[in-house]
Amino acid sequence: MSPALQPLRSAGPSASFPPRTGARFGIPPRPGFGAPPPPPPPPAAPPKPAPVVTFRFPQAQLDKLIKEALAEDIAEGDPTSQALFPPRLKARAKLVANEDGVLAGLPVFKRVLELVDKNITFEARATDGMALAGGQLVARVSGPALSVLLAERTALNFIQHLSGIATQTAKFANAVKGTKTRILDTRRTTPGMRFLEKYAVEVGGGMSHQRTLADRLVGTEAHLALSDGVASIVRTLKKAHPGKRIELTVTNMNELEQALLARVNMVMLDNFPPGQVRQAIALIQGRAKVEVSGKVGLDNARAYALAGVDYISVSQLTQSVKAFDLSLRISR
Repeated sequence: MSPALQPLRSAGPSASFPPRTGARFGIPPRPGFGAPPPPPPPPAAPPKPAPVVTFRFPQAQLDKLIKEALAEDIAEGDPTSQALFPPRLKARAKLVANEDGVLAGLPVFKRVLELVDKNITFEARATDGMALAGGQLVARVSGPALSVLLAERTALNFIQHLSGIATQTAKFANAVKGTKTRILDTRRTTPGMRFLEKYAVEVGGGMSHQRTLADRLVGTEAHLALSDGVASIVRTLKKAHPGKRIELTVTNMNELEQALLARVNMVMLDNFPPGQVRQAIALIQGRAKVEVSGKVGLDNARAYALAGVDYISVSQLTQSVKAFDLSLRISR
């Protein structure tokens, strides 16, 4: 298992993880001096299960998305399979991981099968949030062969996409491990799939930042371009929404100074290199929470974390993620 893919299960922003315990080191007595041998160490306590992200969405919302995906793929049916196999033929299948990664979307995979044919049986051998090794069995499926073939591609599309998000998020979360920095997603999501993609981010150990525009007050670069500047934005927002937290995107140190004078609650440093982030942190002095975004990758995420930021938002978690390699191996 790659070190970047240790099991990460998050319960969202309030998730807590069991602390690591240090090993005990002792010096045994030198032989020949009559000292009794040290007692054997006590057996290690079984590891505590990691917090789990609950898969809890309105059934109608999930079913609508799955039915649209099935209609897109099945359309008028599967004439190839119908010509080759009789309706009574039964199939068995194994869902197998072909690489190391973090699983997400198994409940969606199962629901696709149920909506295609209630006679398909499903037996999970893993759970969302579990770190998978290449070759590991994830689930067993059996049922009418024609139904399994109808469901196969749609079910795999969902679970491969969501597991890809969880896997990439886990890599970023591990890159900043041991610091105070948390990994955030963005609103750059696949239309119609935001609720599932943000769930996958949390499964991988990240945090969902802004689910909708109504969630929080966030002044962006576009708002700055259309307004009379930082002070005007903050003043107007405070008047319209008294007492509500305000977050503001800044692109240079001058805008940052104005944001601090206006007493925003959080600043997002857009495309600041790590060295400039350290200067910004020194200027902020704890007066606002700090998020960075822009050209942040796995190669420099830790440098940003060590600079002292609170959050790193990463659009690539959902915008350009590589699908996780899973296959449904079907047999008679």
